[in-house]
Amino acid sequence: MSATLPDLNYLTGSSTNTCNLIKDREKYFSNPLFKNRVTISYELMDKGIDEVYNHVKNKSLEGKKLLVEFIKKKAAYAVFNRLKEDEEIQCKVELISGDDNAIERERILELVTKTPNIILVATQVIEAGVDIDMDIGNKDISKLDSDEQFMGRINRSCKKDGIVYFFNYDETKGIYRDDVRANKDYSLLNEGMKKILVDKNFCEYYKPVLKGIREQYNKSFSDSNLKDFFKNSVGKLRFLEIETRMELISDDMWSISVFIARELETQNKTILDGREIWESYRALLSDNSLDYAEKEVKLSEIRALLNYFIYQVKKSDIIYNDRLGELYYIEDGEKYFKDGKIDKEKLITGIGDFI
Repeated sequence: MSATLPDLNYLTGSSTNTCNLIKDREKYFSNPLFKNRVTISYELMDKGIDEVYNHVKNKSLEGKKLLVEFIKKKAAYAVFNRLKEDEEIQCKVELISGDDNAIERERILELVTKTPNIILVATQVIEAGVDIDMDIGNKDISKLDSDEQFMGRINRSCKKDGIVYFFNYDETKGIYRDDVRANKDYSLLNEGMKKILVDKNFCEYYKPVLKGIREQYNKSFSDSNLKDFFKNSVGKLRFLEIETRMELISDDMWSISVFIARELETQNKTILDGREIWESYRALLSDNSLDYAEKEVKLSEIRALLNYFIYQVKKSDIIYNDRLGELYYIEDGEKYFKDGKIDKEKLITGIGDFI
């Protein structure tokens, strides 16, 4: 169940053969345990980044869990590094972003769960599918539904008093491009949107948003409007036409998997050598002496180790040392890391833009 799930029937102009799974929405979304779980503050909305930083720093001294989200990686990295270097901050400071692989993300989330006083700086990867329970949130405003998703990471257990401080730092237009929701009129800069966020009445948010989507797409596809698209392309199962029309990610935005070879220490103090693991994987793939079941078991075991070294990179002409299928191998991975975290600047200039 999601508070931000829109009624997509509006796009088709029909409610035939559809039903609402929740008949009494207000019973759930107006319940104080959901609606009033988190207090919203706008006291930082007109403040600069230094004031936001000092606010986070001061709140960290209260011994609580803090979550700080930026909509751009550059800002997240800058604040994370500043917090790490601040000797007055006594608690742990972590950063989670799209740069982290699955193993690193798991380590961070486990640490956050176990640590009572911690600052977690994040990008938008934290908004959905991440089960953490923080006390205080600070977020750079973006799309209203994203702001609500962020609030879902605060006081999830409803055992404390949660609060979220919104601020306005990076511009959303350059990030979301043609997304109707990036319009400032549909953001927390609009008093009406603030009321919607408090009341959890997101149908009022999606009415103008979905109307804008219909107008945008009908204008973009003047020779094939939405009604015609659903009647002929969808209705007649013309899959190639549907694929073209519904494309979410263009070809130049696809990512590739890169294995960055280095030596690292796991949480249980085991030393893993990425170079040795890569060679073992190569040897196992070419070993035809094993029966199918045994080989699949061994591949499963070694792929679990591969995950410690695999990162997703935006599709580009990268310089690599080896390749197995769609997995690219980069030697001397140590130079792309700083204090155990990926050095973003070296990644962009040395390999390509990590996502």
